[in-house]
Amino acid sequence: MGKIRLTGGENKRQSLRIPKGIRPTRAIVKRSMFDTLRDFVVNADVLEIFAGSGAVGFEALSRGASSCVFIEKSREGMLTIIENAKKLGVLDRIRVIKADFVRGLNDLIREQKKFDLIFADPPYDFLNHDELFKRIVSLLKSGGLYLVEVRNKTQLPEIWENLSKVKEVNFGQTKVVYYRMLSGDL
Repeated sequence: MGKIRLTGGENKRQSLRIPKGIRPTRAIVKRSMFDTLRDFVVNADVLEIFAGSGAVGFEALSRGASSCVFIEKSREGMLTIIENAKKLGVLDRIRVIKADFVRGLNDLIREQKKFDLIFADPPYDFLNHDELFKRIVSLLKSGGLYLVEVRNKTQLPEIWENLSKVKEVNFGQTKVVYYRMLSGDL
């Protein structure tokens, strides 16, 4: 069981538990993402997919997000997210869905949930990006952002329906790709 620290906001430097076998988003990557997002995260409704420990969602909450939904399929990950939320005093601002990404996202679509900001950090060998994109477009508010952390060699589309790639930042073998949900038809 490892630990990482939040990099900013009201819970800056607070440590989070990391379940064994989880590859958390590195601090430099989180800091870069949130330096880019700045005030966009304030009062945002956030979704973190492949949440692991919930580190990115908790970073968003620390920096002013209203709420965060975490989708995590492992029981250990789910319990770690709840434990981290209790430690940070944000249990009332989170929801944890214990499910694989397809079932979790489909449940949110059925509930007609919409998010300002969606993060995904799938395993490096993940090949179902089309399945992710297909669901993200139903969950992201107009003007909302989708950030996905992938292996540097992973090729993602420039445009997927109303999602348009706006930025890509490389961190060695990892990159974060930013998409914005455009309003109306393309």
